[in-house]
Amino acid sequence: MPIRLSPLSLCLVTALAAGSLPAAAQVIGAPPAIRTIDIPPSRIAPPEAAPQEAEAFPEAQPAAVETPRAGGLVLDLPRTGASDTRVPPPPTAPSAEQLAMEAIAAAEAEKLRQVNSAQLSAAQAQLDRIAADKAAQQERLARYRTEAAAHAAAMSDYAAQLAAARADRERWEADVAACRAGDRLRCGVTDGRR
Repeated sequence: MPIRLSPLSLCLVTALAAGSLPAAAQVIGAPPAIRTIDIPPSRIAPPEAAPQEAEAFPEAQPAAVETPRAGGLVLDLPRTGASDTRVPPPPTAPSAEQLAMEAIAAAEAEKLRQVNSAQLSAAQAQLDRIAADKAAQQERLARYRTEAAAHAAAMSDYAAQLAAARADRERWEADVAACRAGDRLRCGVTDGRR
């Protein structure tokens, strides 16, 4: 009679049955440096005999796996037989509904591509328009700076002319005042300017 095992025990027994003690140590979290020992077959208990009903179907007979335990623990694992190797069914042709759904999806995808393309071209046109506006703004700003510099030069020249005219007027007023005061040397002396 087979003994029921927990999942951890099942992993250990499977690893032990395959002869891989380091793999069993990894399953339980033990350090990988484990010394293995050889157990003579005479110390391993023989498997129990399978029931007679299972002999009628040899591919369904479980494989008896022996473990090195004192009580002769036996784990019955099912074998993979010829009944598990089935040929997959041939692919079926898509139904009319599937074809219609695929056609609708393709049409929507094409419509989405067209909308995306139109949005991309509109965005590119807007970027081009913004770049042209920016270039025109830079040109206007350069022209304004040139005109502002010319205006500042003209105003500076005007201020210089105005200062010279004021100095001439002040000299003339001083000459007139001196002439009235009796300085005849300064009367009627002009340099041709009024």
